[in-house]
Amino acid sequence: MRISIRSAAVSVLLSGFCVYADDPAPCPAGLDQYSRGNYRIAQDLLSECVESRSATSNHAVYLTLTYRSLKNYDAGLSRTAAALERFPEDVDLLYIAAWLHYRRNETKQSMLLLSKAYRLAAKDWRIHQLFALNYISFDMLDTAKLSLLQAVALNAGNAELHYQLGRLYYTQNRFEDSLESMNSALAIVAEYPEVYDSLGLTYEALGQDKRATECYTKAIDLDRRLGIRDEWPLIDYSTFLIRREAHRESLPLLSQALKFNPASTEANYQMGRALRGLGRNAEAEKYYEKAIQLDPSFSSAYYQLATLMRERGDRDRFRALISTFRHLVENGRNSGKPGNPGPLK
Repeated sequence: MRISIRSAAVSVLLSGFCVYADDPAPCPAGLDQYSRGNYRIAQDLLSECVESRSATSNHAVYLTLTYRSLKNYDAGLSRTAAALERFPEDVDLLYIAAWLHYRRNETKQSMLLLSKAYRLAAKDWRIHQLFALNYISFDMLDTAKLSLLQAVALNAGNAELHYQLGRLYYTQNRFEDSLESMNSALAIVAEYPEVYDSLGLTYEALGQDKRATECYTKAIDLDRRLGIRDEWPLIDYSTFLIRREAHRESLPLLSQALKFNPASTEANYQMGRALRGLGRNAEAEKYYEKAIQLDPSFSSAYYQLATLMRERGDRDRFRALISTFRHLVENGRNSGKPGNPGPLK
């Protein structure tokens, strides 16, 4: 199961946290550098802040976000492990280490560290949030929901938590609950692109196409204005258009998505669908092949490519592709489900 819970824009994130005037210098300086997009400098400053044991919980959260941006998880684990040798019961360090293991798909190690942190600080909202992310990796959605509800109860003013809970409700087809949680996020942060993207998905699922279109376009416009290079609103809106056979209108959206992230499996797959809908089968074939190259378990791409081979009369390749598709589906690897974008990261 693929669930998207993406972090908000810098302006959204910073709006929910306070910077105290008496913070030691590396702490406010680190947040300032993060807000400017200087992630490597921010990472060094925030690491110093956390290791000085002068940090608030917010500084540790922003430190994890620098690792997300820079993708230097190994370096982060090495530094955090060294700090934990000196301070083995520091909750901030345990949280950071658990988060880094989660990002590396090392959920067992992440859960072990979170369990220790929970024993030390049972009312830390970050711990419950990260428990939820790990539970979703295990497809334990009801348990994840309980953890997110606990995080919200502990930090009701955090828009991202409401957004994440809304995404989870959407995945469970609890669309009215999803709308309520998304609107709670917007009541805290009015210009939250990911929330509008998710509202688009939810209204689409409810058959309210006009409102879905308004939300998708709002998400895209906000990303453009805020300088955010997020391919998902573009993919989601283009998928919406393709389902309504507006293939030509989807092409510029998908082209932009692929500029932002050429390695997006979903963007390549949807580009294949759009081109096929326009009868441009040779071009579509290349995008389906690219999607399979990027994710060999992407079953829907095998199916689409197989049907192209059948139309072409290439029976041998059709049989090979449809056999792989059936094998993936039988083994629960049915990726490429519409309206369900992105891994939970």
